[in-house]
Amino acid sequence: MILDHIAYRVTDRKKTATFLETILKYKTNTEFEIVFDNQSKAECLVLEPQSSPNPEIFISDGTSDSIVGEWVQSHDCNGGIHHIAYRVDNIHVIVEEWRENGVQFLTEDIIDCPEDNMKQIFSKPLDILGGIIIELIERKDKGFCQNSVKDLINSTKGIA
Repeated sequence: MILDHIAYRVTDRKKTATFLETILKYKTNTEFEIVFDNQSKAECLVLEPQSSPNPEIFISDGTSDSIVGEWVQSHDCNGGIHHIAYRVDNIHVIVEEWRENGVQFLTEDIIDCPEDNMKQIFSKPLDILGGIIIELIERKDKGFCQNSVKDLINSTKGIA
């Protein structure tokens, strides 16, 4: 298991990206938009280190009525680290081990993105880690799958 990415939910993804590019020497890899069923939106940006492809930084902001925007507002309009993702070789085995150790997940099923050979799941906020969410992700060499990102964000609806 290795660190895959850190995800921030913020009020201004561009400003946050510029700051991280400056201090960490990261560079923008990709940007995309997520449109939710209620037509609210989240804008997403992925940064990667100049020297290697891992770990990445995922930054999102969203309209005030989006899941992302509501999460940022619930954090005094400043946002912050939403989750930390760990890459695993066999997500099914790890999820079962974590469940046996009392970890609960936001969805019963693992989110599967077959077009990118990627599987992901979010834990419920972990009090022992200050309420942080842990994402388990099994992927090969692809970046972020927009469909699974939308499903993951949807799974956090109502989580402060």
